[in-house]
Amino acid sequence: MLSFVLLLAVLATTCHSRSAIRSGVAADENDYMPQGEHNSDYDHEAFLGHDQKAVYDNLPAPEAKKRLQDLIPHLDEDGDGQITVDELHDWIKKQLLVYIMDDANALHEGNDVNHDGFVSWKEFVATTYGLGFVDNEQKAPEAGEFDYRQMILRDYNKFISADANGDQFLSVDEMASFIHPEEFHHTRHLAIEESLKDLDRNGDGLVSVDEYMADLLADEEELMNDIELMDRERRKFNEQHDTDKDGFLNEWEVRDWLTPNNDSPSRAVAARLVAAADSNRNGVLEKPEIVRNYQVFVGNSFISHGGEL
Repeated sequence: MLSFVLLLAVLATTCHSRSAIRSGVAADENDYMPQGEHNSDYDHEAFLGHDQKAVYDNLPAPEAKKRLQDLIPHLDEDGDGQITVDELHDWIKKQLLVYIMDDANALHEGNDVNHDGFVSWKEFVATTYGLGFVDNEQKAPEAGEFDYRQMILRDYNKFISADANGDQFLSVDEMASFIHPEEFHHTRHLAIEESLKDLDRNGDGLVSVDEYMADLLADEEELMNDIELMDRERRKFNEQHDTDKDGFLNEWEVRDWLTPNNDSPSRAVAARLVAAADSNRNGVLEKPEIVRNYQVFVGNSFISHGGEL
């Protein structure tokens, strides 16, 4: 499992795959199907988590509704019969924290070479890149070898930012912010910077509409055949994201796009789910709305992680 996590980290920075946190980008109501079913697995996974996707993929509608009804009391923190964005955000954070800490524990255990309960930068470099890079992180590659210097520099910047107490070691909690910087205030800026670098393929510090579209298609080239989707995304770039109308996205515009109002991706998910299921548009969810719009929360493309189910 650890080697797989590390491989993903390498591939994310070496291949032209989708940018770091694009899958968590805040969506508007146009990103929902007319029938109210969300077209992204990201929000579904965030709501109930990562581990039980197969269970929810195969649930018939009556059983899915029943399980969702059983879950509603756990969402309603103050018991007033209404689910606010804040309450839904709290629930999503709990589910996300389980997933994040599973990742953090696995990565921490695999990098804590001397088993002292902490991971030093040298331990991380040796485990991730090899002993040859310890104390020589920026060595030039031999002919025909891959150049890891930019990747190591990225990881070093994340390591320093995640090291909240500045002791030059990462605890398990600090490792969580190292591998999921988008969910922690003190490291969120790094997630934005990484996404900008992923999006900016020509390295000019800006994101053109072509780069924006290329990132959208990076993992799903078949979307190119969806003319309506392509047109809608181009309009969103020009009308919503490019706020200064210069034809490019700068760092601040990318930040506003990926984390509107400086919200974490998990809070953006909560807001989207409320907006999608709030039939009477009063800004909160009642039980009948949740049940009636159950496919916003559970369905064939749903991933579940809620232990209380």
